Amino acid sequence: MFAEVALNIPLDKTFIYKVPETVSSKPEVGKRVIVPFGKSDFLKTGIIVSLKETSSEIEETYIKEIFDIPDDFVLFTEKNIKLAEEIARRYASAIGEVLFFFLPSGFIIEETSYVYLKRNEHVKGKTEQQIIKYLKSKKGRVKLITLVRAIKGKSTYSTVKNLIRKGIIGKEEDITYTLLPTQKVAVLKEIKPVKGKKELEAIEILKKIKEIPIKDLNKRGISYNTIKRLTNKGIIEIEEREHLIDIKKQVLTDNRKIILTADQKRALNAILNGKNETFLLYGVTGSGKMEVYLHAALETVKKGKSVLILVPELLLTPELRARVESYFGENIVVFHSKLSKKELVSQWLKAVKGKSKVFIGTRMSLMLPIKDLGLIIVDEEQDTSYKEQQKPLYHAREMAVKRGSIEKCPVILVSATPSVESYYRASIEKYRALELKKRVSNIPLPYIKVVNLKEEKRVGIFSESLISAIKNTVKKGEQVLLFINRRGFFSSGFCPKCGFVAECDDCAVPLVYHKNMNRLICHICGKKYKPLFRCPECGTKLEFKGYGTERVEEEVKVLFPDFRIVRLDQDTVKNPTKGAKLIADIKNGNYDIIVGTQIASKGHNFPKLTLVAVLMADTGYLLPDFRSAERTFQTIVHTTGRAGRFKPGAAIIQAFDPENPAVKYAAEYKFDLFYKEEIEARKIFNYPPFSYPVLLEFQIEKTSKFGKIEEKFNILKEKIKPYFNVPPLNPAPIPKVSGRYRFITFMRAATEENLLKGIEILKREMPILFRGVRYRIDVDPVYLL
Repeated sequence: MFAEVALNIPLDKTFIYKVPETVSSKPEVGKRVIVPFGKSDFLKTGIIVSLKETSSEIEETYIKEIFDIPDDFVLFTEKNIKLAEEIARRYASAIGEVLFFFLPSGFIIEETSYVYLKRNEHVKGKTEQQIIKYLKSKKGRVKLITLVRAIKGKSTYSTVKNLIRKGIIGKEEDITYTLLPTQKVAVLKEIKPVKGKKELEAIEILKKIKEIPIKDLNKRGISYNTIKRLTNKGIIEIEEREHLIDIKKQVLTDNRKIILTADQKRALNAILNGKNETFLLYGVTGSGKMEVYLHAALETVKKGKSVLILVPELLLTPELRARVESYFGENIVVFHSKLSKKELVSQWLKAVKGKSKVFIGTRMSLMLPIKDLGLIIVDEEQDTSYKEQQKPLYHAREMAVKRGSIEKCPVILVSATPSVESYYRASIEKYRALELKKRVSNIPLPYIKVVNLKEEKRVGIFSESLISAIKNTVKKGEQVLLFINRRGFFSSGFCPKCGFVAECDDCAVPLVYHKNMNRLICHICGKKYKPLFRCPECGTKLEFKGYGTERVEEEVKVLFPDFRIVRLDQDTVKNPTKGAKLIADIKNGNYDIIVGTQIASKGHNFPKLTLVAVLMADTGYLLPDFRSAERTFQTIVHTTGRAGRFKPGAAIIQAFDPENPAVKYAAEYKFDLFYKEEIEARKIFNYPPFSYPVLLEFQIEKTSKFGKIEEKFNILKEKIKPYFNVPPLNPAPIPKVSGRYRFITFMRAATEENLLKGIEILKREMPILFRGVRYRIDVDPVYLL
């Protein structure tokens, strides 16, 4: 038998291996295999993607054998493999890259090379002498990588190989198969008379339950010494058992009992009685969309099937998890990048072994090998966080719909402000639209006032109307959210005399001043600089402009010194546990004013929050991106929708251009009018959903190299012209990132068929034409900057 194996390498191909008679478990599609690869037969982890009885494409004598198949379970289902193939095809990746991108690293084998001195023989070369001397001093085997680092010679590897060939140095390999979590368990073998009080106590415990984890015995006061004595006497035996780790319990709980409204019941019945189709569940903020999809999930689980719930942000997980636990208890799987290596392995194995029916996670949960998947939910489907920014550059929302098609199960896309693409697909009945028009609480949507920042008197960024509203709200014992979509203190520093701007050395963007760290930080690459207060060009005192959450927080403290103020942004909630506690404190009314970015505006229900202010509502509209208006509209609606969930509330939108359609229609809750205007513009300029976009990006160290890139690009252009509209290469809006100059072209295909054919050519031709050049093929891009 032969196995087609995918490896974690950037080559768009798989490899054929012969299955030997002696392996640890039988070959199956989706199983992990250990295979020799390359000239040196270095062992690598692979995934079986198909099995064949014969191999017609390669002569059998040249086919290597699988080293081992270590697991008795598959890590990917056959449907997972199909989805991975779809992702690889659409997002210009290799199937191995896709599979290993999702697979927790704890499943990857580690082969470590050790070297040791076999015989002490005189050598002539300086590097050889250093190696022999180092190995003699260690008196045993050492890691090869440790030796190379210690010697620090350019030719150390080749010198070591030469010494191995001469028989002066020996080499051994150690293989670590897995980091599967285990625990030590005490098992009762034979009851014998003992005298010690703790020994008797331990035996009594084991009489009742036969076996118990060592750590649980310790918790009951049985020490390691007692356990050791019982082991030595043959009374108990210590065994190593697989132990799947549970995720830590969280601070938030939510045990509300919800009775669905008539609107919610109609939407739920449509989902339950519908076919395996994609639903777009949308409606005003507070209309109870979550309760509809959780009821649908509950009915799915009752039928013995599983549910996958995708969320865009890690910080949304605690609140959603609290609601999910109120429906399903604590036996749910939570999967995101902040988990430890062993936690990720444990959660993955819970899917493999069917230990849970409900799975919640960020975009990386898309490929969880869930058994009997019966429903997929994509919450906040419009969110750009669903787009991966590393290869494979997949869009989790699009691939969730594809997974639903492969698994033959319904998919629910959920949003208060659907993406233009999803709403369009619902309008042409590719998706089934389900709208909730009213808030479940019968509390009206917040009254919204739009303030013209050019005309109204203000103190800093705060209009007089807003200052008055904040005072009145807090006096009533209610909360205020001040939203600004930028972290830091000042957004830029510039010289009023010569025009110098403090920019990142590696990225052509202004540095943001973070006062709490006293550093200028680049929000593109993360590089930190000491603060500048005088122009390095002419010595003039720099002026600072712009607002971030830190500056807003500080100015609020000056304006309202007696109020309790908290900041809610990426800087304050990097730790998920601390983030969940902070949200719990806000819910409990421990703060009066919340200063936050989008993290504060999504998915949270704060009972005492009755006033929301969007401080600079239209600044994002100015970005050179066709989705700028859509994002501005969505941000305003989601942010203002946090107000008045439990009692009547209000919102103030501060803008420099109140007549901007995105601002105007958001303030009036007129999604249909905004969509109508936006879809017409998209149609005129052939933007999605009327085309299938690909952003092609090249990064070069010197602009002098652009001529060669452009020359090769023109060769590529001729080959892809039948499938794409291909504009010329131009500098990107952010022209330099991490020391490299960026050039882009925004290509569009008229049909999905053309897109896929064009991507095939890109995957085949670009590695040849642009060898040694850093490039990026971004299909379904969400940002054009």
